[in-house]
Amino acid sequence: MPITFQQLQCMRQVVDSGFSVSRAADSLHTTQPGVSKMVRALEKEIGVELFVRSGNRLTALTEPGKEALSLCARVLQDAQALKRLKQDLPADSEGTLRVGTTHIHARYSLIEVTRQFLSVYPQVKLEFTVGPPSQILAGVTAGTIDIGLCTLPDPMPKGVVSVKAYDIDRCLIVPPRHPLLKMGKLTMEQIARWPLITYDSSYTSGSVVQGEFRRHGITPWVVMRAMDASIIKAYVAAGVGVAVLQKMAFNAALDRDLRSIQVDHLFPSSSAMISLRRDHLLKKFAFDFIRMVAPEWSREAIEAKRVA
Repeated sequence: MPITFQQLQCMRQVVDSGFSVSRAADSLHTTQPGVSKMVRALEKEIGVELFVRSGNRLTALTEPGKEALSLCARVLQDAQALKRLKQDLPADSEGTLRVGTTHIHARYSLIEVTRQFLSVYPQVKLEFTVGPPSQILAGVTAGTIDIGLCTLPDPMPKGVVSVKAYDIDRCLIVPPRHPLLKMGKLTMEQIARWPLITYDSSYTSGSVVQGEFRRHGITPWVVMRAMDASIIKAYVAAGVGVAVLQKMAFNAALDRDLRSIQVDHLFPSSSAMISLRRDHLLKKFAFDFIRMVAPEWSREAIEAKRVA
């Protein structure tokens, strides 16, 4: 007997119902024996037990069951995409584009891209998810995010392909008249003498900066960890500490209560990467959005990467 979408929906509903067969049956508008029968049929077809059992009760997923649930969600999502395909095809300039990114890109590098994109595609609903790279890549993997823009965590999720969008350089920001402004080319030791405000280590910028201090055998005096550049800048301006920040987040004309010091010789650049699921169906406007972010990446070049 072949695997059916009904069996996959049944498995997902049992898990979503806290392994309660009765609640799953109510949600699926069927009977408890019907749910149990579909679960057994799915296990028989796959050839492994998907659920841990205590008597007649389902209590958890087995290890193969966890992998099967992930594949099940992917199949059901792709099935929904296929159902929408007919209605989407005639209107390639309409729909929803879901972009996942971190605060720094949403706040500084994507504003002009968003204006340009919506002027070309006014009928497209552009949705942003802002969070740490691990969350963005998880969304790309699950198919809840169409395009991810962030630095990449390690290891990379399976089934995701990434291409470079642009480099991210860093600077040191300090309040006006700070002693470090008079010291010329700085060393790590000189910076470490001052309280440091840094990104949370779940963000690449935080882990890169702290990693460079460790590489030099230095433990910086971290007084605060934050999750976005505006908070970091506000606390540096208030005299709480100094911070290594992405250059794109500093504007001398706007950030008049801050000063920037070059530290390219101390902290390496990172790469902002565009990430896509290899098998995710994307419309033309998604590829146009990518090209507005990184002009060198045409649809053909992206597709070649996805099938490589």
